[in-house]
Amino acid sequence: MKNKTLLLFRTLLKSTSSLNILKTTDDKKKKGKIIGGYIGMGILYLMLIGYCLLTAIGFGYLGALDQMADMTAIMICALSFVFTMLKAGSYLFGFREYEMLMALPFSEKTIVSSKFLYMYMKNLPWNLSISIAMLIGYGLMARPAIYIYPLWILLSLILPVIPMLAASFIGFIIARIGTAFKHWKAVQTALTFAFVFLAFSLRFILEKLFRNNEIEDVIQGLSDKTQQIGSFYPPISWFTKAVTEGKLLLAILLIAITVILFELTFSIIARSYKKMNSTMKTSVAKQSFKMTTLKRKSPSQAIAEKELRRFIGSTNYFVNVGFGYILALVLGVASLFIGFDRIIGLVVQGAPVTSQMILPAIPFVIYFLTGMAAMTTCSPSLEGKNYWILKSSPLTNRQIYLGKIMANLYLAIPAQLITTLLFCISAKASFIEMVSFMILGVVLSCFSSVFGCACGIHFMKLDWENEIEVIKQGTGVVVYMFPNMILTMALLFGCIFLSKSIGTIGVTALAALIYAVLTLAFTLRVKKLSQSL
Repeated sequence: MKNKTLLLFRTLLKSTSSLNILKTTDDKKKKGKIIGGYIGMGILYLMLIGYCLLTAIGFGYLGALDQMADMTAIMICALSFVFTMLKAGSYLFGFREYEMLMALPFSEKTIVSSKFLYMYMKNLPWNLSISIAMLIGYGLMARPAIYIYPLWILLSLILPVIPMLAASFIGFIIARIGTAFKHWKAVQTALTFAFVFLAFSLRFILEKLFRNNEIEDVIQGLSDKTQQIGSFYPPISWFTKAVTEGKLLLAILLIAITVILFELTFSIIARSYKKMNSTMKTSVAKQSFKMTTLKRKSPSQAIAEKELRRFIGSTNYFVNVGFGYILALVLGVASLFIGFDRIIGLVVQGAPVTSQMILPAIPFVIYFLTGMAAMTTCSPSLEGKNYWILKSSPLTNRQIYLGKIMANLYLAIPAQLITTLLFCISAKASFIEMVSFMILGVVLSCFSSVFGCACGIHFMKLDWENEIEVIKQGTGVVVYMFPNMILTMALLFGCIFLSKSIGTIGVTALAALIYAVLTLAFTLRVKKLSQSL
């Protein structure tokens, strides 16, 4: 790795660090948002550390000490691959400051390598949370030699690189294929979405492999499966043998292979880098057009249509926000063919749960897919440096944010209603139940849009360098997602239990009333926030 790569990487970190803003700004509101973001992310890291620590202790009591190292490596590699797969296209190709960087005396390989290191640094807190928590559990249960502790940490820093390189190379292939077509954005989005959907479906295959009822069989099965994964992907096996058996040659081999693959991957990507980015930065104008009557639209509707065009035109925006909508529709159609009972059985893994027991929770099951990633959490921030254009236009803040809420509703309500209809047909729900579920679904969609908008405005970040920073990593997204997820799960199970005493219609009406009140409260919050901008 050359010094120019480190220089560019260091500059990129400084220019995007919220810590620098916190040190230099006198804006108390901005400082509060940054500190709130740090607290929110800190809570997430602590939750992950607690989960991994309990998992490690559980492995130790089951006598699966070697598998503890295997699982550490598997979790780090899997998390790094998925995170990079969702971000690689935005960080490595078609980014906003491409022209500026290419004008500087840096090679294509230097630029793309520094961008990769930036992604690595963004993933590092997650990987270290897993590694340190599992190491503490391993240290408590296995009492290894002192040198194992620094070796474990060192190799944990190396482990994510190869999966990230693989994900980056897949992103490169998708982008390379996509830019060969005239409508490259649509092709790239379709390929990325297809890959994400395939990766998501593998979760059920792996879950089936590990499912068993006997503890002894689970331990033996776990050992066998981790060994199989280690033989399929040798770096996991190298890590495990290095930290459990002290085989330092395997640690050196892991480091050497990682460096070689790093150089090889970015040497290949650099060859097509200019051509790909030039295609992504160039828009194709239609040569044929016809004169039509100009339709009058309300300002909010125009903003909504503008937001939907941005949603469709951005691969990262479409995949991260639109995946839940499409998955909900896919499951709805699947329920007609394979049955609602079989889908429930697949999710609960053979537990004695019937479709009639789950029936009152149908709106929340669907909302868990359609409402966990609202467009409005990131759409205010996505205006970025073009925000001044909106502010200088004859549009009020109310019209702007009403348009963004409408854009989310245009997607959320149809997905919620269609999936509800399909699930109700498959589950043989009554007409009154179906109508009540649809009403609740509309209320849930309104709540999602308004609550997301409140989070998006309050934690608005306009000085981003890459759109993925606000689409996937924004504070507004995190603040929206976790309380929403907890509330949804609480009401999902609450509806199941309360339906036994007050009936399905009664519990649905109660849930609709709760969310209607919350929607009204956050609508007032959005109004207040928009007036203060």
